[in-house]
Amino acid sequence: MRIDALLDSNVLIAMLFEAHEHYGPSLALLANGGDIRFAVAAHSFAETYTTLTRRGQHAQFQFTPDEAWAALESIRAVTSVVSLTAPQTLDAIRSYAASGGTGPRLYDRLIGEAAIIYAIPAIVTWNLSHMRGLFPALAVVTPDEFANAPP
Repeated sequence: MRIDALLDSNVLIAMLFEAHEHYGPSLALLANGGDIRFAVAAHSFAETYTTLTRRGQHAQFQFTPDEAWAALESIRAVTSVVSLTAPQTLDAIRSYAASGGTGPRLYDRLIGEAAIIYAIPAIVTWNLSHMRGLFPALAVVTPDEFANAPP
């Protein structure tokens, strides 16, 4: 099955929270009438759930668990889910460590590795610098750039 782009978790978060500054262009990606096929890395659903349900003084979204799961189900229904195998995940972590990688950019690395393994030509994200730095050979674009790219 052809997949045109992999959606980063920050795009999922933006499309699920109406008050988010990137809500409109993020949600518009899914209004393509089925001509464009998107995928989400399985671990991005976990990352999105964690962000949406975070609690505390600085937690922006504060979805209930049921709200967050329903929101993720709505995205899963219109996208493909891709995942790394256990050996692929461990290889990606090993490679990240060997390159001196630290911290949460590992999650970006796992997303990019999924794009490579599934031959997905583009990653759609609001965090261009991190993804482009990790995967200079992939097309890394914002939702606006993806929507305005020539066919």
